[in-house]
Amino acid sequence: MERMKTFFIYALCVIAFFIFSQIIIYICIHTTYRYKDYEVKTPISITVEVQATSVNGIVKGRVLNNTQEVMENQYLQMEFYSKQDNLLGTKYVPISHLEVGEQQEYEMKFNLSRVDHVVLDIVDTIPENVTEEQKESDPEMGFAVLISALILLMAV
Repeated sequence: MERMKTFFIYALCVIAFFIFSQIIIYICIHTTYRYKDYEVKTPISITVEVQATSVNGIVKGRVLNNTQEVMENQYLQMEFYSKQDNLLGTKYVPISHLEVGEQQEYEMKFNLSRVDHVVLDIVDTIPENVTEEQKESDPEMGFAVLISALILLMAV
């Protein structure tokens, strides 16, 4: 009976440590995101929120069709720049059909290093050399962040 009690205490300690580390990892990751500057180069109303770390980020907001025409088969183009104004990458969000006065929410995750600011524009066509990856949100780097957090905890 004493051995089961000891085993149960060890199991509770492992579970408590796991929960504690998950909470700390979540707090550390979400406090490293900083708001970045952006520029909108279109008269169409676009609300934007850009947050990024040194290795990834997210752009989210909404497009409001404040024109007198229906928006069809257009794209929200996002160009990501460094502090030296070097183009780091481009992403596209499709706007398939947007009636007058309607709005569409968007969210685009990106895995680009050292993004300083983002330039947004509405374009009718995209270049032929655009890959499918540029039209989709990048996956989160969950496993890599977990490994780096474990290494950090071991070093402390």
